[in-house]
Amino acid sequence: MPTSWYQAIPPILEQIQIEKPASVLDIGVGFGKYGLLLRDVLDIPFERYHKKQWQVRIDGIEAYEQYKNPVHDFAYDHVYYGNAMEIIDQLPIYDCILFIDVLEHFSKDNGHAFIKKLLAHTQKSLLISTPLYPAEQEEYLGNHYERHISQWSPIDFVKYDFQYLRLDIGENAAQLFQLFPDKSPSIKNINTASPTDQEAHTPLNISYILPHRQLTGGLKMLLEQMSQLQKRGHKVSALLRGPIGSKVLPDWYDAKIERTILVPPNESYNNYLQSCDIVVAGWVEQLAELSPAKIPVVYWEQGHEWLFGDCNSLFRNSTLQRRLNEHYSANVHFAAASGTLQTLLATRYQINPALVSNFVDLEFYSPIRHSFNNHVLLVGNPSLRFKGFDVALRTLQLLWQQGHRFTATWVCQTKPNVQGAKFPVNIVVQPSQVDLANIYRNADLFLFTSWYEGFGMPPLEAMASGVPVVTTDCGGIREYIQPGVNALLADPGDIRSLAAGLAFLMKNESARKMLIAHGLKTARQFSRERAITQLENLLSSIVTRQAEQHPDCATLLPQSAKIGG
Repeated sequence: MPTSWYQAIPPILEQIQIEKPASVLDIGVGFGKYGLLLRDVLDIPFERYHKKQWQVRIDGIEAYEQYKNPVHDFAYDHVYYGNAMEIIDQLPIYDCILFIDVLEHFSKDNGHAFIKKLLAHTQKSLLISTPLYPAEQEEYLGNHYERHISQWSPIDFVKYDFQYLRLDIGENAAQLFQLFPDKSPSIKNINTASPTDQEAHTPLNISYILPHRQLTGGLKMLLEQMSQLQKRGHKVSALLRGPIGSKVLPDWYDAKIERTILVPPNESYNNYLQSCDIVVAGWVEQLAELSPAKIPVVYWEQGHEWLFGDCNSLFRNSTLQRRLNEHYSANVHFAAASGTLQTLLATRYQINPALVSNFVDLEFYSPIRHSFNNHVLLVGNPSLRFKGFDVALRTLQLLWQQGHRFTATWVCQTKPNVQGAKFPVNIVVQPSQVDLANIYRNADLFLFTSWYEGFGMPPLEAMASGVPVVTTDCGGIREYIQPGVNALLADPGDIRSLAAGLAFLMKNESARKMLIAHGLKTARQFSRERAITQLENLLSSIVTRQAEQHPDCATLLPQSAKIGG
């Protein structure tokens, strides 16, 4: 309909006020309320009450001329009627463009093509609003343009410089995306060395700065790297800042690291790095502190909400955004776990990182034969909204309503609220890693419903365990997902397609066997040995290059003999 959620109005107007535009283009005028609201925040507060006094240029485009009413003539300088994709080519550059609850009327291809045109016509920002779950909607008042034909999520915007804000409204939500025109002249290569294949490596003294001790997939992967590098003859130290008497390594993972260092709360990590050859930062907010170090520092990006623009704010100059800009411009080397993360770093911070993939332990995760009992597995933290467990629960609820019978297990860090679920669900909180592997291999189907991911380890672990996967196309999994070959794929939030995928596999044994076979083959391509060799080559190439550039600096040469256990 030619209207939109009123709950989204305050943040939209707030961003417009922040931008202080001299000109605005409103795409999809509808009734025209944003014309009035824009006048109310851009002209009226400056005592320009009458139309002849207005100074801000506010134009609009409306595809359906029958919506024309006196508001159009009063609030806007000019409203253009017709196909917006054609009209935009005839219009000038505007400071800001509003694209409010219109994108869902475009196909994905046409939507991206139009977004690119709009960004070419904006000086400051393009503000988009679109529903999290677009309602089933056909034409309205004879307007065929009102049909809802697409659903959008943050992963659709990784090629743009954007901020994201989600406003939950009942069981739905308004999604706000603020996109910024690309003004960067080129991608800069910030101290990024590419991995080089080497037959043998000089043992290195490597210090890992841990991000925390909590049970997360990101920390688990860092601990795996440390353990495997140590097995290859490198001396590895784990550092963590914390109060006296606290532990450095987590209790939930059996990692035997040769040396651990607890750094007092008020001291810098740099005071404890003198004897190492290279430092691996475990979290982006460590980078500004570590960048003055005389030894090379590498940050392996695994992804986080802020990198996907999900900062609970559209304000580009917030304290958080300034802090992130400082960290991502630090004098360190960058690597990324997936092509999606490489794209995000290039688009948002003009960084060209090396690719160092995640991996799965094929000895730890392995399949077993068992009878098929429609047992669906979920794995992940219920407190992280981007993991999409609301989507998972709604998917399983729909599946149950359709008459399918199954059991579900949810492995998670904290106990979730599953009140109201009609289907049987077993909650397993923080199992041991051994128990987790057994839970994987005893599952019949794996459901993964993230809105976005930097890599997405659980589907790969399920594949290694011989479990067929139904997943959303959440970005990072594109490193290994082949739709219809090793997994069934749906758009993020597409509950009907996810439920249909599970229902199909419950009935089709041959399809399950095909996904299992191809999934195991995929898991073997992401073996631990391959990824650690890739990482080892990168670390060695960085140390070698920096030593060659600074031959007189002893601290840049391998120091592994200087460190004890």
